[in-house]
Amino acid sequence: MMRVLVTGSAGAVGRTVVRGLRDRYIVRGLDREPTVELDDAVVGDLGDFDTVHAALAEVDAVVHLGGSSSGGHSWDVILHNNFIGTYNVLEAAHQRGVRRVALASRAGVVGGHPRSVQRTVDLPYSEPDSYYTISKIYAEQMGRMYAERHGMEIIAVRIGNFNPERDQPGHPHHLSHGDAVRVFERAIIHPGVKFEIVYGVSGSNWPLYDLEHGRRAIGYEPQDFSDVPEEERGA
Repeated sequence: MMRVLVTGSAGAVGRTVVRGLRDRYIVRGLDREPTVELDDAVVGDLGDFDTVHAALAEVDAVVHLGGSSSGGHSWDVILHNNFIGTYNVLEAAHQRGVRRVALASRAGVVGGHPRSVQRTVDLPYSEPDSYYTISKIYAEQMGRMYAERHGMEIIAVRIGNFNPERDQPGHPHHLSHGDAVRVFERAIIHPGVKFEIVYGVSGSNWPLYDLEHGRRAIGYEPQDFSDVPEEERGA
């Protein structure tokens, strides 16, 4: 079976992805906190290169979900966890010969555009609202560089709104628990990928996010659906 490292494996999205993948893949976790769902889990800091490098031993693919996920965190925190952490994952994967990496980005990198404008992967970045958002733009562009420079296969998944406690659709930003597993699984197994950006959101009757590109690029087919009232669409 494919061996997959999930960083941030004890986090909100990480726990969901781990549970969804562990029956079909050999999954190792990496997080500052213990990953209770896994027997093979490293407790360590993404900001420490040696820890990341060791965690990538004998791994076939990486789902990189680790790092700080709040726009309220300070520069020092985002620098260590997101900027340095993402570099460590990509560089250690390159050194270990791990070609396939799925990077967690965020739908908010284009969130400043009017709601009447569909979010496509070609839409320019909007004015960033935090160090966190900037770190996700950085992650996408670092992924692009490693794909070009080192022949790696990188997919940046722009995650929408994810609620670990409640899997209830209701708006076009929503990413259900099941679709979170689906999009990251497709990101690590779809053949013929060089560098791609896809939206990690569930289906919706308001197509604010372009899901057709994800279908073509990695075969991501969301199974869950948000029924947004007509008066809220495109407002």
